[in-house]
Amino acid sequence: MAANNTEFTLHEQSQNWENFCQYHLGDWYGIWTRYSANGKAIESFKCVRCFHLSEDGSTVHHHNDYTYADGKTESKIFGPYKKTITTPLFLHNSFSWGSTAVKSSVPFGFEIGFRHENKGASAAVMYDSNGALQRITISPEYLGDFAEEFFPFLANELKGNWQGVLESMTHDLKILNSEVSQWKKLEDLSEHQYTLHFPGGVSVSCPKQVEDGKEMMFVVDFLVNPTLLQRGIRHFKKSGFEIFTLETFTLD
Repeated sequence: MAANNTEFTLHEQSQNWENFCQYHLGDWYGIWTRYSANGKAIESFKCVRCFHLSEDGSTVHHHNDYTYADGKTESKIFGPYKKTITTPLFLHNSFSWGSTAVKSSVPFGFEIGFRHENKGASAAVMYDSNGALQRITISPEYLGDFAEEFFPFLANELKGNWQGVLESMTHDLKILNSEVSQWKKLEDLSEHQYTLHFPGGVSVSCPKQVEDGKEMMFVVDFLVNPTLLQRGIRHFKKSGFEIFTLETFTLD
């Protein structure tokens, strides 16, 4: 997980930590698929993401267990994450972390994810050191065990009257007042966006190229079921990452 030099108040840190612990702890079983920049599947493998809270409630220990198509297994340890310095954004049942600015010759990337009951899904998007879209990893997950079948919903076929609520968290963990949100197809958000729809109800809309000093947005949709859609957006101003928004839409 990424870190930056932003200073947070104790209240904001505690609220962010509580959302992390309430929605994202446990063992998450998923089938991860990596795609090329043009949406072609490169490889799929199993991953169990494990987030366990320490007895004193101050630390989350994180490790991933991977099983690849050739039978090879691997474990990786991340963190640990501390209550007082955790900088990824946990906005209710969603999360987002990643690069906060475009830097010359440095890869750029981010992840946006969601949880609903025992289901989870995330998209991790990576750009190369020249700022070109490189790959996208889609991770539908279930809490506690592998599912026999992952979400069969197709987000590019949405129709109807969707009612939404928008909630926002600034880069320094301040949560803003919620507001009514109007649903738009990802393809209609901006003419400068590149949109891909993936199996499992996850869609991504992002620039093909990132540039320093340019306003940008990075959008991930998760169609939880035919009547519930979650949308996370990382908004960048010319100065860098500014705000993360979570939009929750229900079909009227």
